[in-house]
Amino acid sequence: MTKKVRHVCGISGGKDSAALAIYLKQKYPHLDIEYYFCDTGKELEETYTVIKNLEIYLGKKIVKIEAANDSHIGAFDHYIKFKGKFLPSTFNRWCTKNLKLDPFEKWISNDLVVSYVGIRGDEDREGYISKKTTVQSIFPFRKNIWSEDIISKTLKNSNIPLITELYTKCSEQSKIDRALEVVKEPLS
Repeated sequence: MTKKVRHVCGISGGKDSAALAIYLKQKYPHLDIEYYFCDTGKELEETYTVIKNLEIYLGKKIVKIEAANDSHIGAFDHYIKFKGKFLPSTFNRWCTKNLKLDPFEKWISNDLVVSYVGIRGDEDREGYISKKTTVQSIFPFRKNIWSEDIISKTLKNSNIPLITELYTKCSEQSKIDRALEVVKEPLS
C-alpha cells in the first residue's frame, strides 16, 4: 500500500506566500494542497484579513497551527516568558523556531510531504528545509520566475548579439522586426 503524499503551503500573511497560494491554485488545480498558517498570537489584524480573503479565493480553510496550546497566556507571551523576556532577533530566532517551525514539524508528523515555499529567486536567503527525510521543499518562484539578477545578467548589453541571433532563429517572421528593435536597444 502506498502512503499518500501531502502537499502543503504555508501562508505567512505576506505578499509572497499569498502569491504562491494563488499561483498554485491556478497552475496546479488538480493538487489537493493543504494551506496552513502558524499563528504567533501577535499577528497584525491585516494578516488575519489576508488569511480570510485567501480562504475565500482558494475555496478551502487555511489550517491554523498554534504553539503552546496548553499555555493560558498565548504562544508568543508563553515563549517570551520562557526565553527570559528578550525579543527574538536575527541572531536569536526563537520566534520562528518555536512558533512556526516546530509546530509545522509536529503538524506534518512523519507523513510524506511536499512543502511549497514562497521565496523569490532574487531573495538572499535559503528558507527552512526540514531535516526529515519524508519532507521535500520546493521553491516554485525560484524555478519558474526569473529574478531581477538573472534578467539583468541575461539582458546585459554584451549579450545583444546572442539575443538577436536567438530571436532571429526562433521568432515568427511577422514579429521579428519589433522584437529586434527592442532587443537591440542598449540598457542604460
